[in-house]
Amino acid sequence: MKIQTTIASVFIVGVAGAVPAAPPADLPREKTVGTAKLEVIHEFRKQMPVGIAVTSTGRRFVSYPRWEDPLTFTLAELKNGREVPYPTAGAIQNGAKSGPQKNMVSLQGLQVDAQDRLWVLDTGTINMKPVQPFVPKLICIDTKANKIARIYNFPASVVPPGGYLNDLRIDLRRGEKGIVYITDSGKKPGMVMVDLASGKSWRRLDGHPSVKPEPGFVGFVEGHALFKRPKPGVATHMDMGVDGIAISPDGSRLYYTPLAGRRLYSVATKALGDPNGTDEQVRATFKDHGDKGTADGMKTDSKGRIYVTNWEQNAITRRLPNGLYETGVHDPRLLWPDTLDISRDGYLYMISNQLHRQGGYNEGKDKREKPYLLSRIKIDAGPVLLGKR
Repeated sequence: MKIQTTIASVFIVGVAGAVPAAPPADLPREKTVGTAKLEVIHEFRKQMPVGIAVTSTGRRFVSYPRWEDPLTFTLAELKNGREVPYPTAGAIQNGAKSGPQKNMVSLQGLQVDAQDRLWVLDTGTINMKPVQPFVPKLICIDTKANKIARIYNFPASVVPPGGYLNDLRIDLRRGEKGIVYITDSGKKPGMVMVDLASGKSWRRLDGHPSVKPEPGFVGFVEGHALFKRPKPGVATHMDMGVDGIAISPDGSRLYYTPLAGRRLYSVATKALGDPNGTDEQVRATFKDHGDKGTADGMKTDSKGRIYVTNWEQNAITRRLPNGLYETGVHDPRLLWPDTLDISRDGYLYMISNQLHRQGGYNEGKDKREKPYLLSRIKIDAGPVLLGKR
């Protein structure tokens, strides 16, 4: 849907030349909520980050998708305050120029599993352009040897030309070596699964309303209605489908939400993770858990609480097992909280990257202000790690 925009996004009322008086200091104002203290761990002053993953020993890995900015690398480890290309620099970091089926083109979601292996999603696209078959992929990196252990390439039947692999969750207990669940936020959104033993992959929930962007969705951030505005005069509604993903502590339910939407949904992993099952069997397990606010990333802790990056509220909220919500941290520095991870020592990590200030949302004008941030708060639980029994 295209919207012709002729009205300025900010209304200014007053007398020309008049200088408004400073408001009294004691007027009521918005209060930040949440009891956690936000601790800034790293400031990104060059590349825009998206994903964060932390190992059992505290190593921190970050992904950088190739969107509007030219990048030197798409995956890094944070070492002594520096962003070091991982596992190495060179051709492996620029698959668009050489070896796109084996080298990294543009990384999005990433996660460390129960064995401390790093799993990363390669969208296979520069700035969300159409993908070629077998270029989108799931990559497993051995963090002890610091090298790629295996690559799972996806055919066009699993990741079509307009696909965009976004985030992932892992259950190593299902099947012989485990199943990976992936959100595809692209033109035809859906869920992608991979059997780690056989390498077989499949799709489910294509066309289901829950994976699609909410019709007419309008988000509000920093006081502005958020539309895609690549150039002056024309705007369109946000059209990103299923994005955030979380798995229950027992691995029985997979929770998900569209980026352009406010509702939380789930399906049974038993149906979703069956390569010989049907879409109808998956849909029969579907649940709508109601409004949870906006979200980009989500994460479940070991107590079954689902953390939500509420980018409208500059906050991290969490859904309790009884369905109620509470705020973990609300801070003006959380400018588009994007991706989350929970470390073994009970910290919730979050990337804030000002995604909404990119040129594509602001008539081609880049309004981001560096640095982007990696922050964390202390919580009273650990991560969900579904390893071998």
